[in-house]
Amino acid sequence: MLAFVAGCLLLIALIVAAVRRGVDLIIGVALGLGLAGTAAAIAPAINLHKIPPWLPALPFACVALTLFFFGGLAWWWGRDR
Repeated sequence: MLAFVAGCLLLIALIVAAVRRGVDLIIGVALGLGLAGTAAAIAPAINLHKIPPWLPALPFACVALTLFFFGGLAWWWGRDR
């Protein structure tokens, strides 16, 4: 119950900040909420009694792949200059 109330307060704070910043931030918040809600509805609940061995390393792998991708884009776009 406490997590639900905290989530609602965070959502209200994000919407207030988005209204003050502009339309682009509002669209980003709405898309993020929609994606998170869809993922929460589709994904099954995780049983934490047995954690898969790949799960703790997943955030580091995602960050490394993202940096590698953007580094490749910077290299590709920067060759012409």
